[in-house]
Amino acid sequence: MADPRDLEKILTSMPMSRRTLMKRAAILGASAPVIGSLLAACETDDDDDDVVDDVADDDEPAVDPDDDEVDDDDEPVDEPDDDEEPVDDDVDDEDRYGGEIVILGHHEVESLSPDDRGPTVHWAMITNIHDSLVTINWRYEIEHELAHDYEAAEDGLQYTFHLEEGVLFHDGEEFTAEDCVYNFEFHMDPDNATVLGGDYTAIESVEAPDDYTFVVNMAEPDASFMRRAAKNEIVAAHHHEEIGEDNYKSDPIGTGPFMVEEYRPAEFTRLAAFEDHWRGRPYADYLTEEIIPEGSVRTLQMQTGEAHSMVWPPVIDDDMELEADPDFDSYIVPTLSMNHFPLNNQHDVLSDVAVRRAMVYATDRDQVIDDVFLGAATKATANLAPTLEPFYNPDVTEYPYDPDEAEAVLEEAGWEMGDNGVRERDGEPCHFICTVITGDEARLPEAEVVQQYLAAVGIDMEIQEAPLATIQEGQRDGTIDASLYNWTYGGTDGEPDGTATLHSEARNNWNNWDNERVDELLELGLREVEEEDRVPIYHEIQEIVADQAPMLFMMYWDWYQHWSVDVQGRPDPDDLLATGSSLLNYIRDFYLVNQD
Repeated sequence: MADPRDLEKILTSMPMSRRTLMKRAAILGASAPVIGSLLAACETDDDDDDVVDDVADDDEPAVDPDDDEVDDDDEPVDEPDDDEEPVDDDVDDEDRYGGEIVILGHHEVESLSPDDRGPTVHWAMITNIHDSLVTINWRYEIEHELAHDYEAAEDGLQYTFHLEEGVLFHDGEEFTAEDCVYNFEFHMDPDNATVLGGDYTAIESVEAPDDYTFVVNMAEPDASFMRRAAKNEIVAAHHHEEIGEDNYKSDPIGTGPFMVEEYRPAEFTRLAAFEDHWRGRPYADYLTEEIIPEGSVRTLQMQTGEAHSMVWPPVIDDDMELEADPDFDSYIVPTLSMNHFPLNNQHDVLSDVAVRRAMVYATDRDQVIDDVFLGAATKATANLAPTLEPFYNPDVTEYPYDPDEAEAVLEEAGWEMGDNGVRERDGEPCHFICTVITGDEARLPEAEVVQQYLAAVGIDMEIQEAPLATIQEGQRDGTIDASLYNWTYGGTDGEPDGTATLHSEARNNWNNWDNERVDELLELGLREVEEEDRVPIYHEIQEIVADQAPMLFMMYWDWYQHWSVDVQGRPDPDDLLATGSSLLNYIRDFYLVNQD
């Protein structure tokens, strides 16, 4: 059994090229701006590195904070100026049309329904098939989409949306306010048990006074409404009602810039330009997401010109190689989506808070960040990222790497070391299975390192692999012990609320965690509209999460999104504040040069 004090030697003995070692030195020693800022934060506080999602949960796409308060005098909707997107003046507009933009995902696209948009590989397609009332751009701003204008009552109890006219669904039917009514009522109905249902719990009723006016009446104020329910994608009511949600997952009809041409979940999804899109047809003829689990193969396909971008980054070595390649523009932004091990809090072993706390003490997360991710991440302390200011709480229970403390916590809880090196209590071994995503090259090494740390204190974590859909279904029904991926527990689109994953009744309560006080605080946080009143609520939630450790919180990655320079119409990398995955919502504006 490896002693945790020897793990530095184990990790640094992993096969690495000279280039990798040089890059590691560069990261830890510093010239790249993003790493420089990270190191500056480290110098300020070694145990609490500052950084920023969302997506990218596995992972959910997300952006950073903005004012959630909505009133007529302080309109939160900002449209980008016309000069915000770079335009190649040497390319005539008519010459921008044509070609196929190819992006690469890392696991199957299980569904094309907005209710399943959590995984980024799903959302990349869903956001291009559908439109929303409003959307969140790469600067964290709320933008008009299907609603060209809206008003909010001063008391936060009514929202009136004025809709674009002449918008068509992919089958030629016109979009009207009745489609909004159908979408909202579908998610509001508890019998439908939708994933997005938690975004609609504060709504009392919805109505359509006419074809182009949609009114939402709230039972109580909901500070997250504009960044949650209002920006969820709209499906065609007539089509969804006819075929049902299960069939809609593979047969969607939206108003988005692209429509489904061919869908093979584990292989590829190919979308064709929608000629009658209300904004005008997108420049590219096709948008295809190919599924390539191996990060090294995704990188090779980028380098050989077979693909233009990745939905999910490869291993950090490949990220750095692409960043240094003049054939690509790289967007590097810290994330709000937490890299973590979800733990089934109803499991016989993992239900013991002493075991969960010991797991955090036993894991040298700083070492994992430095050696597995080459420093391109920030250590997590609870459920919100450090740069989600002012909601981030730095004053929570800390878990420095301390294997002796981990052993003491376990001993005090009655877990005694067995002859085989695995602790037992009342004849039960301290054992659980961690199921990681099949072929996950980025996180499988992380799981293997953590497995060694835990083994050193007598916790036996067995590693298995399975598709993400299988894992998450098992988490929902309690048959999966633990997993490893990235998801938000508050932070998506800059909204600190974590109801969708922290509330005991949430469908995506990945940890099967039931904490009555956290449930109360989550509900209270949504009723408060003023930021200063919300801050102490989310601070207390983080204190409870840190104390109870319902998950093994690891880190927040620096998110790399690479685009071939053959794809133009993108914002300047320096202009990006949200994670690069937010750009997937704007592919309609991208065009290809060198289409030969």
